[in-house]
Amino acid sequence: MRPLRPRDLQQQDAALLGAVGLIQRSRDLSRPAYIALIAALALLTFGLGFAALYLTPAGSNAAIWWPAAGTSALLYLLYRGPRWQVLALVGAVAALSNVLIGRPLEFAAWAVVVVVVELLVFTAVLGPQGRSAMLASSRGLLRFIAAVVSASVVVGLIGMVSFTLLVGADPLASFIALVPSHVSALLLIVPIALVPLPKPAARQRIELVVQVALTTLVTLTVFAPFQNEAIGALLFPFFGWAAVRFQPIVATVELVLLGAVASVLTVLGGGPYAGLEAGVSATLLVQIYLLSMALTILFIMVVRSERAELRAENERRATMLRGGFVGSQVGSMFVRATAGASPSILEINDVAAELVEAAWFDPFIDAWIVSGTDDLTTEVLLADDRTVQVHGRRVPTADGDTVLGLQLVDISDFVAAQRAMASAVERERRVADELRAISQQKDDFVSAVSHELRTPITSIVGFAEELHETAAAEQRQASEIILRNASRLTEMVEELLELGRMTAPNPVRESSSIDLTAVVGDAIADQAATARDAHVAVETDLCPSPTFVMGNANALGRIATNLLANAIKFTPAGGVVRVTTACDGSTVLLVIDDSGPGISDDDRPRVFERFFRSADPAKRQTPGTGLGLSIVKSLVELLEGRIDIERSSLGGARMIVTLPRSAETIESSATAAPAAV
Repeated sequence: MRPLRPRDLQQQDAALLGAVGLIQRSRDLSRPAYIALIAALALLTFGLGFAALYLTPAGSNAAIWWPAAGTSALLYLLYRGPRWQVLALVGAVAALSNVLIGRPLEFAAWAVVVVVVELLVFTAVLGPQGRSAMLASSRGLLRFIAAVVSASVVVGLIGMVSFTLLVGADPLASFIALVPSHVSALLLIVPIALVPLPKPAARQRIELVVQVALTTLVTLTVFAPFQNEAIGALLFPFFGWAAVRFQPIVATVELVLLGAVASVLTVLGGGPYAGLEAGVSATLLVQIYLLSMALTILFIMVVRSERAELRAENERRATMLRGGFVGSQVGSMFVRATAGASPSILEINDVAAELVEAAWFDPFIDAWIVSGTDDLTTEVLLADDRTVQVHGRRVPTADGDTVLGLQLVDISDFVAAQRAMASAVERERRVADELRAISQQKDDFVSAVSHELRTPITSIVGFAEELHETAAAEQRQASEIILRNASRLTEMVEELLELGRMTAPNPVRESSSIDLTAVVGDAIADQAATARDAHVAVETDLCPSPTFVMGNANALGRIATNLLANAIKFTPAGGVVRVTTACDGSTVLLVIDDSGPGISDDDRPRVFERFFRSADPAKRQTPGTGLGLSIVKSLVELLEGRIDIERSSLGGARMIVTLPRSAETIESSATAAPAAV
């Protein structure tokens, strides 16, 4: 016998793992082949039943072996049609074999009951069959054995009752005779449909012929009529040979043939059990022998299938681990190390091999061993300026040596990116500082120029007003133009000065409790002439109760004046501007609506930017510096408030200023509330 090489073993394992049973194979048969198979099994069942009854020992009601039970179960498992049809077929075959052998009709009727009940119990416990062969796992084998025992016990009970009623046989003797014969029949024959059916290995044909020949020779010797020595154990090595070396179907078929040969030769007076006087004892001993042989071989075949699955799973895991180790983008290695000695590399992949250099690696391992730490994470700078991050773990071994598992990651690109990012951040910081310095210089310049312009503009306004009062009629137009433009310059200078004060590093303003409604009333009075000249009606809805807020009178006045002037400026002649103040719990509201063109969705995000002017040609015709709303937003935020823009019910824009209410006003309102009830 040629020993199996690893490659041969892998081929056998692969064949077992992908194999299905006869039940699954039969589903793919053509209809003529399927009909031929069912017909052959029906004829075989009839022949085996007739032969078993014919060979029943004299004085015994039960056959020494009942192989028809196994073939009936095969027929039931392989049948594709309705189950009642196969039950009727099997029952008819059982009845016919009993009638033809000369038994009364009562025996035939009981035989039908026994066969039908046996199949129903057997298949109910066995359960449905999936794509995989059932006898390829220990769990499947145990379920199969449970189904065999359950069905056989039921048969024994029914047979015990029937033989007692029909011929007055001893119930216990009938039970003992029936159960083993059905157990051995099911256990030896049904596995033909439940074991895996892999493709045969061409290289084992000669060995198979030798095994079959020797097994046949030893079987005939053990049960030969000329010998009665108990040498049945000689067959176990040969059946073990078949179970280990060949397809499971080989040992299964040999077991079926052994059951037939052992039963026939025992009845004919051969073998170690023929010399016994009591037929029941011979029957029982033959069945025990067959059962022990079948169980042993079935367990060997199942263990072989499970070991094949285990080896395949281990190989899959090893392949995955090997592929992950060798093909990993991270350097991986295992090192055996001893303090004071050069480290020995056990396993290393290509990535780690490219990073490891003795100049840094040997001292690194020595320092780690001396430190006594189990886990280590550090960075190493190589001679070529590459940076390697090292993760290590100490792995204990049974022999007391120190094995270190290491992962090496080249983080040079990451380090370079970090340095580049730090450099970029530093450059951005310097640029931001320079921009802030330039912005401060610009603000200082604007503030200085504004202060310098204030004195001459004041002189221009003063002398222009004096000239206007004393000018002749033909000179008044020129003086009016001078006054109008001087006023615009004055307004611009004031806005620039206000902007400079707000952009100062620490803007300081006096703060006190001020009635916002009073400030708004003053702003309305100041802008009355402007509204009248623009033919714009100013409507008011001012809160009658005090609307005190914490702030600066000048800042609040500029907020109200700028918003009101802006609304009047952009409202066409005949339009309306509505001014509303209100208290809302802990806040005070100033709302200014106008019936002008409003603010577009595109302009709304930028309307508070400095020097922003709308791209709308109609709005650009309205004079302005683009600083008014920017100043308003900054002042509102300095007062810890907020300003929002909405679409007004008048058709134009709605400016909503929300300021925190003065704490003293809130307390006084809370105190006065009970008195008002």
